[in-house]
Order: sequence, then C-alpha cells, then structure tokens
Amino acid sequence: MAAEWSSRLKGHADLVQNLVQEVPKALGRPSLTLDQAARLHEVIEKGIRDFDEVLRLMDQTDADEKFREAAESLARSWQHLCDTAEDKVRSMSEPDQSAENVGEDLSAQLNDNDEKERADTDRKQ
Repeated sequence: MAAEWSSRLKGHADLVQNLVQEVPKALGRPSLTLDQAARLHEVIEKGIRDFDEVLRLMDQTDADEKFREAAESLARSWQHLCDTAEDKVRSMSEPDQSAENVGEDLSAQLNDNDEKERADTDRKQ
C-alpha cells in the first residue's frame, strides 16, 4: 500500500509544480472566458479530491515524517491554486463594479462642468 501512495504523492508533486506555473498564466489571459475559468477550477478541485485520497492512504500506513511534510506542502499548494481559480471565477461572474463607479464618477464630473461659464466656441479670429 505504501508503494501506491508514494507513487501518487510523487505524481501530485510533479503536477502541482507544473500547475503553479501554468494556472496563473491561464487565469491571466485576457481572452479567458468564464466557462474556461470554471472548468479550470473544477479540474483543480478534482485534483484536490484525488490528493485527499492519497492523504487517507498515507494515514493508514506509518509514513515517514518527510513524506507527511511534503504532503502538507502539496495540500497548501493545491488549496492556493483552488482559491486563486475560485476568485477568478467569482470576479468574472460578478458585475464589474469598478466600471459602474467610473461611469458614476465621470457623470458627476460632467455635471459639475454645467455650473461653470461656457467657453465662447463660436468666436471668430
């Protein structure tokens, strides 16, 4: 049984190392759609579920402390990836509050200009 969890732990270490590089790039793409971000989040959640199974297998054996520390580090990395993807999905699915505020601020500025004297734009030289 130790051979099963140890090879899977190694596989997760390799996968997470790759994902830590690729996920931020993918989430930062300007052309990323909400559907793509949601699917990436789902894939990461599936990875976490699989990793949880590895942790359960480790708990059933007398795993060395260095493996447990590595597993804890991987669990933190998985969770960070999941949180990052979830934040992106949430930000893409919520209305853009900053754009609304900019429009309101601009409207207020334009209204302020109505109170000032108008420039003579018809003046001939």
